[in-house]
Amino acid sequence: MPKRSISQRIGDQAEHLAQGAFLDSSNWICRTQSHDFGVDLEAELIDIINGVEELSGALVKIQVKGTLKPILRDRGYYIRLKTDYLKYANQFRVPVILLLVNVLSKEIHYLWLQEYILGREDILYGAKSVLVKVPRENALNRSFDHQLPEIALGVTNGAQLMAVQKLFEVFSSKYDQKAMELASGLLEHLGEGGHVSIFNGAINNLIKRGPHLSRIGSQEFGKILADLTRRFGDKLDADQVLKMVVRGDSYSLAGLDGLLGLYDGFPDHAKSLDLASQFDKLGLHQLSWYCRFREAHAQLDSMSIWLQISQIETAFETKAGVLFIPEEERDYCSMKWPNRADAVYIQSLKLRET
Repeated sequence: MPKRSISQRIGDQAEHLAQGAFLDSSNWICRTQSHDFGVDLEAELIDIINGVEELSGALVKIQVKGTLKPILRDRGYYIRLKTDYLKYANQFRVPVILLLVNVLSKEIHYLWLQEYILGREDILYGAKSVLVKVPRENALNRSFDHQLPEIALGVTNGAQLMAVQKLFEVFSSKYDQKAMELASGLLEHLGEGGHVSIFNGAINNLIKRGPHLSRIGSQEFGKILADLTRRFGDKLDADQVLKMVVRGDSYSLAGLDGLLGLYDGFPDHAKSLDLASQFDKLGLHQLSWYCRFREAHAQLDSMSIWLQISQIETAFETKAGVLFIPEEERDYCSMKWPNRADAVYIQSLKLRET
C-alpha cells in the first residue's frame, strides 16, 4: 500500500493553508507550481476595476515550510535552509518568498529570501545549511495589502539595491566604466547597506570564474574591483579583503587590483586591517610585502608610486625576510606597470640575503 510520512503530511497541510490564505485575500490569486523545483506556489497581484479582476503581472514565487513547533527566540522564528537552495532562490528575477507555516496554530510568517541574502552573500559559500530568522512581525495575514504588493511591484529599498546589483553584473560583464560610475552613484544615493552586497557579488562572480578567467578578463575584473574598493573600501573588513585576494596558496591578479584600489582610496583604513600580518600567516609573504610597501608610502597613490619607483624605498621586512625590488628591475617595473599594474612589483621581488 502507498505510504505517506508525517513530514509529507505536514508539508501538504502547510501548502494547503498557504494557498488558502492567498485565495482568501481580496487582491491576490495563487497557483500551484508542480514542475518548479524548490517553488511550491506562485501568487499574482490583481487589480479590481469596476468589479472585474485584472491580472497585474506582478508575481512572487513561494516556498512553503511546514512545522508543528517553530523555534522562537529574539522576536523571530528560526528555520534551517540548505545553502544550495538559497543560491537557487537568489538567481530568480522575481521575488522568492519563504512561508513558515505552523500547521497547529495556522499562523504563517514570511521572509523575502533575496532581500535576506542582500549583504549576506558569504552565507552562500560557507556551510551546507544556515539557520535563517523569519521576523515575528512578518505575519502573512497583515501583509497582503501593503508589504507583499510592494515586494511584487519592486518598489522597496531592497528591490532598488538589487536593481543596482544587476546593473553592476551587466556592466561588469563587459567593463563599462561610465555605466559603472553611474551605478556607483545610484548606490551612494541609496545609502548604507548595498555596497557590501555589490562587493560580495563581484567577488563571488570572480571566484566562480576561477581558472577560466583569461588575462584580459582578469584585467577587466581588476578594474571593477579597483573601482569598488576606491569608492567603498572603507566599509570592507579584513575577511572580505582576504576573500578578494587569496586563492589557496596564491593570489588573484584581479584581487590584487582591488587591493590597489583600497590603498589608493582608503590607506588609513587599509592599514587598520593589519593585512600584512594576515598575509604573512597565510604564507603569502609577497602580499605582506605589498601591504607594508603601500603603507610606508601612504601619501602616494599607485600612479604616483609608479612615477617614482626608481627613487623610493622598496625593502620591507616580512616573515620570510626582507623583500625588495632590485635596482636593475626598477626600469622594467616602470615600463610594464601600465599593463600589469602593481602585480609587476610583486613579480620583481627578491629576498635579501642575510
